[in-house]
Formats: sequence, structure tokens, C-alpha cells
Amino acid sequence: MKITIEAKELSELIDSVALRGKYFDSGESKNGTLSAHAYLVVNENTLQIWNADNTTICGLNQELAENTSENGSAVVDIKKTVKYLKGFTGAVTVEANDFLYISSDSSNATLPLVVEHSHQTMIDMLIEFEKTVRDVNVTFPTFRRTTFETKLHVSSYALSEATKGCDVINTARYKFDYNNEVFKMSSIKTDLDKYETTIETTTKDGEPSTVEFTGFFHSFFKTVVSIYLKDDSPVLFVSPTRILLKAPYMDRS
Repeated sequence: MKITIEAKELSELIDSVALRGKYFDSGESKNGTLSAHAYLVVNENTLQIWNADNTTICGLNQELAENTSENGSAVVDIKKTVKYLKGFTGAVTVEANDFLYISSDSSNATLPLVVEHSHQTMIDMLIEFEKTVRDVNVTFPTFRRTTFETKLHVSSYALSEATKGCDVINTARYKFDYNNEVFKMSSIKTDLDKYETTIETTTKDGEPSTVEFTGFFHSFFKTVVSIYLKDDSPVLFVSPTRILLKAPYMDRS
């Protein structure tokens, strides 16, 4: 794998799949990340960066300039790679063979690679699933045994503002509820300690759906987002260059 890209841009792309933010843990909200590692794939002048844990998978696509890349893949430590990249300015060339080699006109750095992502199987499933999601002929894609029944288009700004409102409750647990007319988002700690808001949709299609999920997600997107839902099923977020899938939260208390 080999790419030439602006150091700052690559640093921000890799760091974005860490999904740094609030996570629901042992009944409360705590700061955390998705996982420590990122899976990088270069194919036909496109860089893909993926990450996952037991409940969430995310990925992004970044077009590269012509003749600036060689196909291949690598798994890197996010924190360490971002730290090294911040020591460079301007364009860098990144090569992955037995180790990761970062170089510019005046500097270079070497750091170890990770043998394999701990959730590579989940990443591979989403890589394959994304082909179906991007098919313009498919309105409601099927992920494993779940065929989504609701599709909503919202702006990333509206989604972010709604999430910020819910975060005053500080649970990192969120509920989406669509009743065929209104799309609502809420966060509930108790019957007397809760927040609910309506998110404006630009388009909507499908059946009513309600699903609860946990963990950081909203700042991963910067443009219009398509949200796919089905009662008590995974939540799928898709933008032109990014995709994120979250398992539903099932309260077993």
C-alpha cells in the first residue's frame, strides 16, 4: 500500500474513525473511542478507512489524485499514527510493507503495523454490504437478516444539534422514533429526566420505526445523511463518502 496525501488531511481522516466521544458503559456515559486501530485500504485511487467494535462499524472513502497511490491494505494504531502525522507539514508519502513508513521532502518516520484488526470480520461484512447500499436500484437494503423499512434524509447539522440536545441527559443512549409523519430523537434517564426533539427531514420513505442505540456517531458526518431504520434493529447512517452501522440497544434490566 502506498499513498501521497496532505499529512493534516490523512491525520484527520484516520482520527475520525476512532469516533471519539461519549459511550454508554455500565449504566452511565463515559468518554471513549470505537477501537484503537484502523484498517486502511487503497484501491483504484481511492483510500478507504474502517473501524469497528462489537456493536458499531464505520468507514469512509477518500478520492486520491491520479498516480499518487498503489493498491494494498494495512492496519494501523490510530493514536500513534495520528501523533506521527502531526509532526509533518504538507504532502507526505505513506507506505506499508513490513512496517509503516511516512516521508516528506525533509523528514521521515517509521512505526510498526498492527497484524490484524480485532474486528476484521465485522469490517469485511460492512465493506461487502456497502456495495448494496450504494446501488441506486435498492431502496431498502438488507444487512444479514435485517431488511430496513424506513429511509430518512436529514442534514448532518440537524442531526448534530439534536444529539447535542440529547447529550444534556448524559446517558449516551438515544432513541429514534418515526411515525410516518414526524422524526423524533430522545434521550431518557428517568421519567422526570429526559429530552426529546424533532429532526426535520428533507425526504422520508417507508414504515414507522422505533429503535434505541448507544455511543458516539453524529460528528462523523459532514453532509446530508440517509438514516435507515427498522424496529429494534441496527441503525444505518449513510452519506456520499461515509457509512456507519450501529447495533440496537436492548435494555435487559
